[in-house]
Amino acid sequence: MNNTSQPVSGKIDPKSNSFTYFPIALGVMSTVFFMWGFLTCLNDILIPHLKTVFELNYAKAMLIQFTFFGAYFLMSIPGGKLVSSLGYKKGIVTGLIIAAIGAFGFWPAAISTNYYVFLLALFVLATGITILQVAANPYVTLLGPAKTSSSRLNLAQALNSLGTTIAPYLGGILILVGASYTLPKDVATAPETVQLISTLENKALPDIQASFEQAKPESITYALKNVPPFIFNKLPQEFLLTQAKILPPDMLGTVLADIPTDKKLYVLSQLPADKVDQLASETLVQSMDSFQTTALSDDQAAELKQFKDTLNQDTKNRMKAYRDNQAKSVQVPYAILGVILLLLAGFVAIFKLPENKEHQKTEANTTYTLKDVFKYPHAVLGAVGIFFYVGGEVSVGSFMVNYLTLPDIGRMTEQAAAQYVAFFWGGAMIGRLIGSALMVKISPRKLLSICAIVNICLLITTMSTSGSTAVYSIISIGLFNSIMFPTIFSLAITGMGPLTEQASSLVVMAIVGGAIIPFAQGIIADSIGLHHAFLLPLVCYLYILYYGFHGSKPTRVVVEE
Repeated sequence: MNNTSQPVSGKIDPKSNSFTYFPIALGVMSTVFFMWGFLTCLNDILIPHLKTVFELNYAKAMLIQFTFFGAYFLMSIPGGKLVSSLGYKKGIVTGLIIAAIGAFGFWPAAISTNYYVFLLALFVLATGITILQVAANPYVTLLGPAKTSSSRLNLAQALNSLGTTIAPYLGGILILVGASYTLPKDVATAPETVQLISTLENKALPDIQASFEQAKPESITYALKNVPPFIFNKLPQEFLLTQAKILPPDMLGTVLADIPTDKKLYVLSQLPADKVDQLASETLVQSMDSFQTTALSDDQAAELKQFKDTLNQDTKNRMKAYRDNQAKSVQVPYAILGVILLLLAGFVAIFKLPENKEHQKTEANTTYTLKDVFKYPHAVLGAVGIFFYVGGEVSVGSFMVNYLTLPDIGRMTEQAAAQYVAFFWGGAMIGRLIGSALMVKISPRKLLSICAIVNICLLITTMSTSGSTAVYSIISIGLFNSIMFPTIFSLAITGMGPLTEQASSLVVMAIVGGAIIPFAQGIIADSIGLHHAFLLPLVCYLYILYYGFHGSKPTRVVVEE
């Protein structure tokens, strides 16, 4: 560990071909990157969870990301001053402690069952991560030669992506609720079930009605859950209501999750009151959640109000108890994260990390402000690039669980969708490992442009298709997102010398795109539906293409006095 006590100074040959001067220090920083990646991506699980618990529409659910990434905008300048005052190491320790306090705040928030108390705890947690971003990103770029800074930062961000890959998987298990009823395995291959699905897909309504009259409830349930979404276009509401009256409550609950929302509303509102009261609390709460994000006509809105009014008090109490219990399901996971953050802060505090003494000496003799950064177009355009990149990435990740559960897209449970979110972030991890190697030989600007073009094509594909094509095209975006953040970041601070920390603060401020873009997409989704609301991330990637192709080329660099 002796190499970690050396300063990053002029004694090191600037022409060295080393990937990093301090491999152990880079390893410690990669652990920090892992933790904030895990915490940030856990929001993708928190959004659908709290959306259901508090009956939120898409715009209100996106207040989670608005609060989280809004902290970057509000706290990045204070965070930059804090890091300049304390130094990189103490700044990182401080950020970890503040993040831990925010994680512990989820415990009283869950007890209060108040959405805005959750947002307050999230803001504190995000403040800690903001400080980590301000300190750790530029610190990693300074742990070796400038020409390998992009590659080095991509490697550290690969550990960040490992955190974002694991978070949806664990979060889905610990926080999201799975299906309340599972059909026996042999139902899928039973001749009656196979014949029923074939009839649904190929026959007219009279033949379908005749087949359903003879079928067992298990076969009816499996068939309705596994036929292509467009089949429901030829099934009238009255037919579905007839099947709902026949099915036992547990089977009806699992079917309701997969039928179109307008027909779901009709079925529930027309069911006998005693049948509705037998439905699981999970079914009723998740049905109410789907109504929040569907553009209902005036007649449907009146129908929904009437349905709510007819629920008896015992059912309403069961639904409230279910929501309260679901709110509390976040307590233990976030408390554990708080403990881990404190332990990591202690480890970093006692670990000997190299100081950038040459940089600190220059800072002590030179006064720069954030305004000075605006003299350098590539840095300012890079900040705009981070705004659009984070906004686009967060929008795709934030809406993915809800998107994949749509009847015409993935028709899956939230728990199953969470596993696909893990694949999305896993692609980013793999891409960063590959990108770290590629950028040693390939221009970062060229690679950034290529990845932007691919993501533009993938977004167009997912918006213009349905089913598995839409599912896999949106998941694939993660692979090509991989190198974007660290590459844009390193290109933006290239040649900034003693202005590096100010440029870094501006770039981190631009992470507020993760607050604004998803919120705006939420408003669009509430108006035109989630499927086509991905037009907004498409615009984001168009700008990234411009930055990689042209905007990232420095027209001037800082000349140190």
